[in-house]
Amino acid sequence: MNTPARKLKRSAVKNIVRFPPVKANGGKSILVESILESKYCLYLEFDSSVEEYFPQPRTFTVSVGAELRTYTPDFEVRYVSGGRKYVEVKPSERAKSEHYQELFAGFEESLENTGARFLLVDETEIYQRPLLSNYEKLYQYRKRPTLDVRNLHRCAELISLAMPLSRLIAKLGDKASLREIYSWLALEFLTFDMRSEELTMSTEVRFNVH
Repeated sequence: MNTPARKLKRSAVKNIVRFPPVKANGGKSILVESILESKYCLYLEFDSSVEEYFPQPRTFTVSVGAELRTYTPDFEVRYVSGGRKYVEVKPSERAKSEHYQELFAGFEESLENTGARFLLVDETEIYQRPLLSNYEKLYQYRKRPTLDVRNLHRCAELISLAMPLSRLIAKLGDKASLREIYSWLALEFLTFDMRSEELTMSTEVRFNVH
């Protein structure tokens, strides 16, 4: 288990946020430096290509022109494929400053031949609606799902067609609790187009069970 390179403390300029992960810190709470970073954690949690991630993974010494600067990325992300990325989450206006542009360019150069890549993520990529709204609504069920796999398969056999969520709930009746159904949605055993449609009772859903 990686220990964060920096100990985060509340300050006048940083809004330290506690996030309850599944894929980081053995499932125990982590601290991140902003609300924006905590929202990015939702993307990491729902991304099936992400195996695990670490906040403030390590501090690097980066050459910027003639000077050396220290830099700690916001996250190290490790992928199921074996790939690795160091991620910086920063508002676009701040990221465009000369200071950060030079620092990020120097850091990216330092990663050559290491097998790792650098990724800069800003608020336009994170505040995608309705995707983020769906992640926020469903994450509690992904973190602590109610899941009986045999019951999931039984219910999926009963309903083979896509239908509005409200109708599926009515058809299943007492065969599945509302929390169980939302757990299926969060774990993507029951699917809908998260990127284009906000989850409501009228959203068309379909079982994705093999």
